[in-house]
Amino acid sequence: MVAQDVVLGEELTGLVAAIRSRPLHVVVLAPTPDAVAAREEARGKQAYDRWTVDALDHALREETPRLGLWLDSSRLSVEETVEEILRRGDEARIG
Repeated sequence: MVAQDVVLGEELTGLVAAIRSRPLHVVVLAPTPDAVAAREEARGKQAYDRWTVDALDHALREETPRLGLWLDSSRLSVEETVEEILRRGDEARIG
């Protein structure tokens, strides 16, 4: 099973604790704010404004516990991101 969402701060700890199946792998995609802004601009629709990108990045880097694999996907394609997650899967394992 794969669950995908934006989970920031201590909510990540709570989510990990609530999932009882093991092994559990946690992967946090953490591109830079500039990469998020560039991707947003290329989308042709607006989900964030610059303030929101910076605020989300602050919550991610300053308030979220370092659980699992944190991957800077700023310069990776989707395919490269998947390959990196598969290559480094042991780092993502929780319990």
